[in-house]
Amino acid sequence: MDALAVGIFEGWEPEDFLLLFGGLLGLAFGALAQWSGFCFRAAVAETTRPGGDWPGGERPKLAQWIAATAVAIAATQAGIAHGLIDVSGTPYLQADFSLGGLVVGGLLFGVGMTFAGGCISRLTVLSVRGNLRSVFTLLVVSVVGYAAIRGMLAQGRAGFADGTRVPGSEAPSIPDLLATGLGLPVEAVALGLGAVALVLGLSLAFHESGRRVLPLVAGSAVGLLVAAGFAATTWVSAEAFDPVAVESLRFTQPSADSLMYAMISTGVAANFGIVLFAGVLAGAFLQAAATRSLRLEGFDNPAQMARAGLGGVAMGVGGVLALGCAVGQGLSGVATLAYPSMIALAAIWTGARIGFAWRAGIERRVAAAA
Repeated sequence: MDALAVGIFEGWEPEDFLLLFGGLLGLAFGALAQWSGFCFRAAVAETTRPGGDWPGGERPKLAQWIAATAVAIAATQAGIAHGLIDVSGTPYLQADFSLGGLVVGGLLFGVGMTFAGGCISRLTVLSVRGNLRSVFTLLVVSVVGYAAIRGMLAQGRAGFADGTRVPGSEAPSIPDLLATGLGLPVEAVALGLGAVALVLGLSLAFHESGRRVLPLVAGSAVGLLVAAGFAATTWVSAEAFDPVAVESLRFTQPSADSLMYAMISTGVAANFGIVLFAGVLAGAFLQAAATRSLRLEGFDNPAQMARAGLGGVAMGVGGVLALGCAVGQGLSGVATLAYPSMIALAAIWTGARIGFAWRAGIERRVAAAA
């Protein structure tokens, strides 16, 4: 078996493994998200309706997200403590960060996803199932996101981020801060925080799921994928000659880069994010096809299309300003226990609650005028 593996991978460079890992990670996440309906927007929506969406008051999507977060934190921190994961160079743990970008970007992203019908990861999954609304919105997000990263919106975005930057000399890591304050080894603190997050998170998720195990299994699997992404890219970064970014599940920049790659692939090299995005599309499509869930769905009216487009614009700009989406910052970033990621997640959550209230107000006015 070992000889066969050596023969198959003979001549491969670490960068080749990076693309393989990215594709497999995306494939697994796409199939899992399509099967379970994993979605941050749906999790927030369940908190806006007292009693939940199920007869017994269960909130399964919220339970999935809590379980995913708990397992992602525990597994990632365990990997850090044992030297398998190194997130010190990631954008989540930069000493100086844009507080304005995190807050304003998170609020924009949260409001946008309520109007768009899902966060970027959910739109990606739905688009290959035949949901033309998601295809349209995902294209808007990708175009606007790329414009904010490298296009005509980049200068304004960078100026705002720089103008609201919080200077610092140390990485904003909660384990590092606690280890310094308590005089303990950072590895011990990381393991301890991970264990606490796992126990409390899974207990809360079990309660929110109505004591059903399936949402916990789905969410926990997503959490493990987050840690696996960090571990794989850490290994490649240590083996590769050229610098390789340590990263995991994220969708704002990968969706934008994937659109550009699809148009000018001869001028853009494939990277981890691009193959991750392609893998998500493939995994979601295969799962939907296997369960006969493929069906075309479109907009009901022009107003619905306009709302989705505006939501896509807000998510594209907001995701770039906040340095990530609901998955990139709210799951992968939080797994590193970087407190800027927690600020971004709180802003996205708040923006989503504002968005749902805003939509409800619009619907009431439309009903009253009818």
